[in-house]
Amino acid sequence: MESIKYNGEHLLPGQLGHLFSILAFVASLVSVVAYFISVRQTDELKKASWAKIGRWAFITQSFSVFAVFATLYFIISNHLFEYKYAWQHSDRDLEVKYLLSCFWEGQEGSFLLWSVWHSVLGLILIRTAKTWEAPVMAVLAFSQICLGSMLVGIYVFDYKVGSNPFLLIRQDDPSLPIFNNPDYMQFKQFMDGNGLNALLKNYWMVIHPPVLFLGFAATIIPFAYAVAALWTRKYTEWVKPALPWALFAGLVLGVGIMMGAAWAYESLTFGGYWAWDPVENASMVPWLTLVAGIHTMLAFRHSGHALKSTFFFTLISFIFILYSTFLTRSGILGQTSVHSFTDLGMSGQLLVFMGIFTIPAFWMLIARRKEIPQMKKEESTYSREFWMFVGALVLLVSALHVTFFTSIPVWNKLLDISGLRKLFGLEEFAPPTDVMLHYNKVQIWLAIIVGLLTAITQFMKYKDTPKGTLVKKLGWPTLISAGIAALIGWGLGIFYTDYGAGFLLGVYLMLFASVYAVVANITYIITVLKGKTKAAGASVAHIGFGLTLLGILISSSKKEVLSIDSMNVLSGYFSKESGQNSRENLMLPKGLPVQMGPYFVTYRGDSISAVDNDKTLYIVEYERKAGLDAPVTEKFTLYPDAYLNVKGQEGITPNPDSKHYLTRDIFTYITAVPRKDVPADTLPYTPHVIAQGDTVYFSKGFMVLKNLNTKPVQKNYHPEPGDIAVGAEIYVHTRENGDFNINPIYFIRDSSFQANVPDTIAPLSLAVKFSKILPNENKVQIDLKETREPMDYIVLKALEFPFINVLWLGIVVMAVGFGMAIRQRIRAK
Repeated sequence: MESIKYNGEHLLPGQLGHLFSILAFVASLVSVVAYFISVRQTDELKKASWAKIGRWAFITQSFSVFAVFATLYFIISNHLFEYKYAWQHSDRDLEVKYLLSCFWEGQEGSFLLWSVWHSVLGLILIRTAKTWEAPVMAVLAFSQICLGSMLVGIYVFDYKVGSNPFLLIRQDDPSLPIFNNPDYMQFKQFMDGNGLNALLKNYWMVIHPPVLFLGFAATIIPFAYAVAALWTRKYTEWVKPALPWALFAGLVLGVGIMMGAAWAYESLTFGGYWAWDPVENASMVPWLTLVAGIHTMLAFRHSGHALKSTFFFTLISFIFILYSTFLTRSGILGQTSVHSFTDLGMSGQLLVFMGIFTIPAFWMLIARRKEIPQMKKEESTYSREFWMFVGALVLLVSALHVTFFTSIPVWNKLLDISGLRKLFGLEEFAPPTDVMLHYNKVQIWLAIIVGLLTAITQFMKYKDTPKGTLVKKLGWPTLISAGIAALIGWGLGIFYTDYGAGFLLGVYLMLFASVYAVVANITYIITVLKGKTKAAGASVAHIGFGLTLLGILISSSKKEVLSIDSMNVLSGYFSKESGQNSRENLMLPKGLPVQMGPYFVTYRGDSISAVDNDKTLYIVEYERKAGLDAPVTEKFTLYPDAYLNVKGQEGITPNPDSKHYLTRDIFTYITAVPRKDVPADTLPYTPHVIAQGDTVYFSKGFMVLKNLNTKPVQKNYHPEPGDIAVGAEIYVHTRENGDFNINPIYFIRDSSFQANVPDTIAPLSLAVKFSKILPNENKVQIDLKETREPMDYIVLKALEFPFINVLWLGIVVMAVGFGMAIRQRIRAK
């Protein structure tokens, strides 16, 4: 095979990329060794000398990582499809703005992005860490060894270390006969590329992954400071330099998570921004523990309490980042999440990556716990630090609850590997059937506690709060919040009746807690801080948190499905596997206005996207009016799109479109379209299960089942003695050919023989069969067949999200608060 000279291959970029991957790995190793020796040195000259070696080695690895990134981008952007990564994740028709999305569609690219951010942050630390540089950079450089090992793609004995993104496509499976041809790149399957996942062709997926991975990367810095403190036994000094970095990590990771929610809202079709998907959960958990750690850091800085807790929360946050990486990239969530990566054979490496940071860090924390200073005096229950610690514990409980149930596939795997399942005859754990209810019924109570604490704790003082102070300062904010919450609950009619009275009580308490967090923190800024914003970062972040809770509550409780199929036109249209409820979808024949809530909606046609030939845009016109002939009070057009049968795969991949208002969003997406590539004369009969009065649409109009006749008469039906016959009296309306009446018949003969007599309308080339009676459902099944061109229609789902902007405003305000707090802490150095 190697003797074949392949034509058209560009080998130099891949060779350079792989060379830089190896160089980055080796330079990281040198940097770790040098920094480690520097920490161990007592002679200041030698310490500085070794630190200098470590510094330049890290700079070298950073340059190499940037070179790997640039080389891979060059390969993708120039469509060098002889490389598997470029072929697998891009194609020639891909828009330039989505080229970067190709990086993070694959595992290798996401690890590379993570490594790039570590390099950037490491270069900043080299200039700013001062006396902490050597121990902190030793930890960061060690993480670069682990990430670099994911990209080298070399064999150590029989074990493959990492996955090389510069692998040639013929090297992936050289035994294939096609690679015996030196001109294999001339074959169409290699010339055009496999293409990017249609769901990633969205601007959020260009910016969301880099921000999220910056959050992942930033989390290691407070972790590195904590490990450095345990390593050098400087147990108290580390918190001050680590706090701004913890705030930065909390800010970026939180924004990255909510960018993912915005992507889900605008691009996915589950009808919302959060579905408690395991991959969503895996990114949220470390943010929860990181925020808990930020609060214990503040408690320690002002009171000396909670130092051990600060170590714990700081360490566990990065460990949860590694655990989430294992969950999403080992393939173990493949059956429970549509967002997880497939296994590239690196599960063992990921476990080693996690263990190599977890075990030493927590071993040092446990072994040196008695050396860690702690206040001899217990915290007062009237102190701010006490309730900040309680809040941190609540966030930890929230994180553990989410982690436990997200990890169900892990528990099943462990039971299988250990043999405990077979030994004790244990059944496999199943994920929750109603995921939303399962998480919400627990998390709502934890959110209530946190919301209340963000309102109250700001008014408390560190170490002790004089009795009576809280009642005096919180009296009016409490009354105002209760009044506002009552007005919102009454005015909007917030109910969760399906979840029971207990959950409804939780909804009202969460409504109060979210409003209370906003009102109390505004009051604190005005009355305590006297409007000075320099120290208001925490309060602003708490206001944003309260708005976020309020937005989540209102938008989810009042979400309304507009596309109700009241005529049962789509009964039986969707399979169980589709996940769609037929009653919540509406069929729109082209050019025919259909009422949908307060709107009349018309499908005007479709067009192929000018920039993406695989994407079809659907033109959906909304008109708000009291009746079909009433004057129009509002009119707008939405353009939901869908990728149809991409790369030979059947089905559609839709992208929603929304009409945004200040107080609500109209959210619309396509759920089904007819197969236009099926020849008309081969179209089968289409079944429709309907009741008397129901409507069925077809290409030229619609039909209504008027009545069932037990004495049917039809020219093609010749009754015999003993027949039990029923005719379906059906009224047919068309736009061009007028109205018709047809009478297909279903009959039973000789007590067992069942048959039907179709009826036809020749001008419409339409045949209708009465094929089944469903007495238990009080319905019948009729089958339609058109021998002309199939009907042009779309099926869509539309929802209304009220006050969704409160959620997005809350995220922005919370991010601003984090930024203000970072600025304050940097200036306090």
